[in-house]
Amino acid sequence: MTASSPLERLTDCIGGKFNDESNWFELISTANAEFVAPVLCRSLEASDAAARAEPEARAYLAELERANQARNRNLWALVCKAIKGFNAKGVTPTLIKGASEMALMADPSQYSRLLIDVDLLVEPDELPAVEQAFDQLGFELLADSQYQHSPGSYWCPGTVAAVDLHSSFPERIACLLSGEDLNARLTLQERDGIIFRVPDDSLRFLINISHDMLHHTALASGATNLRYLLTLAEQIKDPQTQLDWGWLQSKRHNWRFRLAFDLQLMMLDDLLGVAVPATEPPEFLVRLLHWRRLLKFRNPRLGQIEWQLVRYGLSAARVVGMRRSER
Repeated sequence: MTASSPLERLTDCIGGKFNDESNWFELISTANAEFVAPVLCRSLEASDAAARAEPEARAYLAELERANQARNRNLWALVCKAIKGFNAKGVTPTLIKGASEMALMADPSQYSRLLIDVDLLVEPDELPAVEQAFDQLGFELLADSQYQHSPGSYWCPGTVAAVDLHSSFPERIACLLSGEDLNARLTLQERDGIIFRVPDDSLRFLINISHDMLHHTALASGATNLRYLLTLAEQIKDPQTQLDWGWLQSKRHNWRFRLAFDLQLMMLDDLLGVAVPATEPPEFLVRLLHWRRLLKFRNPRLGQIEWQLVRYGLSAARVVGMRRSER
């Protein structure tokens, strides 16, 4: 079947299915929009299509890869700077999302995804000490960066990104996790003179799905964010990864996570050919939502129109409901 959208063509190429007639401007533009240009570069160089690719496109991708590695080195230096300050105050933070994946690599500069910022999680009662550490290190609180689960993002002049500080997980992730889960699945790490925690393989898998599908509402919108899918695929394919499928399945008692989990597994299989241990057949609603998601993935303009109509309908229904309640 011929790929029908730029995102589908990019996905095929990342999977090693390059076409000699590839539109490299489109591929690179889409990869940049999805924050996966370094992944495209590595896929190209690992394929037999590299020698046939447009020289300028190949050189540009290689430059993006070099730039990302340099940025990652600076990001890791930022992580070390912040955590050293925290450790000096007796605080051991938890690295989450992309920062946790980077922290577990032998060489953090080799992390393939483009990171916007660095996410650190601390306990609420540790915030005064952390804020004092930031102040002493020269970090400034960015305006309008606070959320319910985050006291804000901090930036230090001369650094490549901000540190997004969390005092809890977002609500739709936190509701899935017990105190026992956190005690058992946050592992203590020490490297490069800093001490921190990272989620284990299974918890990182859960956070990835929940952050994309629930916190960022991809479940509702039907969007497909390739960078999150690729991270899941890398975890599953890595022979060193130890995913606790039983524990992950147990979290499906939450109906939102059940839909999100099942949909991501179906997309991994359909788009990237990554299979997972057999589970019960997907329910009708999951199959319907998966069909909708594939349709939007292959027809992005149609998908945008559909989501605008859905949002308008939801807003209208909310207004009608409020007026009825006021009667």
